[in-house]
Amino acid sequence: MRARFAGLVGLVGAIAATVGPEAVGQPSAPKPVWAFAHDLRVRKGGEKDFTPETPKVGVEFFKDEAGGALVAVTQVGDLEVVPAGQVGAEKKAAWLFAHDLRARKGDEEKFTASTTKYGVEAFKDTATGKILYVSEKATVALADAPGSVAADKEPAWHHALVLKVRGPNEKEWANARKFGVEAFKDGNTGGLIYVTETGSLACLPAPPQPPAPDKVKPPTALYGLELRVRKADEPDFTGNTKKVGVEVFRDENTGGLLYISETGSVAAVPAPAQVKSGGGVDWRHAMTLKARPGGVNEFEKANKFGVEVFQDKNTGYLVYASETGAIAVLAKK
Repeated sequence: MRARFAGLVGLVGAIAATVGPEAVGQPSAPKPVWAFAHDLRVRKGGEKDFTPETPKVGVEFFKDEAGGALVAVTQVGDLEVVPAGQVGAEKKAAWLFAHDLRARKGDEEKFTASTTKYGVEAFKDTATGKILYVSEKATVALADAPGSVAADKEPAWHHALVLKVRGPNEKEWANARKFGVEAFKDGNTGGLIYVTETGSLACLPAPPQPPAPDKVKPPTALYGLELRVRKADEPDFTGNTKKVGVEVFRDENTGGLLYISETGSVAAVPAPAQVKSGGGVDWRHAMTLKARPGGVNEFEKANKFGVEVFQDKNTGYLVYASETGAIAVLAKK
């Protein structure tokens, strides 16, 4: 399998945009409203059967009126976001199938026996009608469901990339961290699943044909962002508020955009007709989201996560960032 590409094309010396409490925002935005939750069993990579020891992953869903979104948050603070819509009366997660997705590290040239394999379960979320992917790392992704879904087809490797992410206050690439990112076509849905070396998931529609192994195109690095994200118990932005570095790339093999944070959290969205650069972000609003660990019913035992919402002025999209470094992106129309 040929080498993967590091994403530095088209972005040399770009300056990350910093956002703080002085940015445009909605401090009186309505609080998110809890909608429903799932308690899902997820096997580790390579495990064939569910057992009494199979761990559960807790996923909570909230309506964010200010952002026009439905936000999913897991027990570890991973995020996913989709446009707000009608939530069905039935709020179940019906198991569909499972995949083992292998993900190489940024400096791992070939797949080997030691390449990390992540267990991923797929469910039909009856409340939204979407496919809900959940990994053993308690990361999630939502995808549109096709008219019919198979249950016995393997994922097909599509292409791979290496994406570099600068940390806060880093303008140059010398110390940027490299993340391996694999893209698979789900044979059961026809959609594309991205998985990073950290186990983060994202979905996009698949192009009609995969690139030939020797024709995989390198990603185009567009711009960087620096997002300030408060902890759940941090009421105000201060000089000590955590900063999260995020890079934005165009995957030339699909035409979509990939947002990736310094923790390896990835979000995939269709590209708008025009993408600017250097526009920075506007802070919009913030929230604290609670997520119960798998198997826990009481909200008193839920984990709390601070989440900030920004508008990327380069695309117009909303970027949700958790204090854990996880990100999700809503492609606003």
